[in-house]
Amino acid sequence: MKAAIDTDKHWYVVRTRVKGEDKAFENLRKAGFDTYYPRHRIEIQHRRTKAYVVKEQPLMPRYMFVGFAPRNVNFYAVRESDGVECILGVDGRPIIVPSKDVEKIYLAEVDMKFDDTRAARIHRKEEAKTEKETTLMRYPSGSSVFVTDATSPFATFGGIVGEVTKSGTIVALIELFGRMTPVEFEARQLSIA
Repeated sequence: MKAAIDTDKHWYVVRTRVKGEDKAFENLRKAGFDTYYPRHRIEIQHRRTKAYVVKEQPLMPRYMFVGFAPRNVNFYAVRESDGVECILGVDGRPIIVPSKDVEKIYLAEVDMKFDDTRAARIHRKEEAKTEKETTLMRYPSGSSVFVTDATSPFATFGGIVGEVTKSGTIVALIELFGRMTPVEFEARQLSIA
């Protein structure tokens, strides 16, 4: 996948006013600057309807990147854009951020590395589409487990995963009275050894 970040440009970090990222981004774009505003998505449960809503937020609040052609640098026009507070630098001289670093941030954003949504977790293979598939992924057959639930009569016992049932519970083989006995557990009661 090709990134939308122009690696031939010099990139600088712009600090915006408080909660002024969107305004600064739009004004810099309208002024003709190559701008990258990194964001991430989170899932929030609505308190009344209990439905999950995906919201987009700034990855780095108050900061974004502006790219210039090497010979066409106009810091004054950037600073005069509405919503922009300053360009980050040392001793009054703006610092160039390597274009490869900006590109890495962009590619990570496109690959949903910063997102905290169910779709992103499925994309990153941290979670499956159903609860049973997630349990199967976390507790494959034959893996060693410990019972971590203190309320269970089998607390601190070790065992081996036998199978995952249709309802998503785990049947683990626990050694009781000298033989392996199948016992059914919820996924939250176990941890991988």
